[in-house]
Amino acid sequence: MPVSDRIAARVRTAWPMLLGYLAARLLDVGAPVADWLTVTLGVTVTEAQVAAVLGLVLGYGVYEAGRWLEQRTGVGRPARLARLLGRALLSLGLHTGQPTYLRRGGVIRSDYTPRWAQRP
Repeated sequence: MPVSDRIAARVRTAWPMLLGYLAARLLDVGAPVADWLTVTLGVTVTEAQVAAVLGLVLGYGVYEAGRWLEQRTGVGRPARLARLLGRALLSLGLHTGQPTYLRRGGVIRSDYTPRWAQRP
């Protein structure tokens, strides 16, 4: 069953962030980062604040790792497993495909680079 681009984009955004947040909560429970920050740096923070910041950082890390794994090339077993793991990290293992983005004049390719990001 094909997934619409809107759903695919939302899954590929929300799932890595959720994985990152869960990893941050596990890290916060397993290694009390809030207590360490208070003792070492004298900064008073709550576990929820630490989990939120770590969740964003780890979520981004999960996303980047998933993209890197997803882009592995080759037909061997390691390459296929890497792509499968990357898809699991990015989209729950669903085959979402590469999203296409629309603009008022037509279709923008998926490798589109906005003008502000282009080098002169």
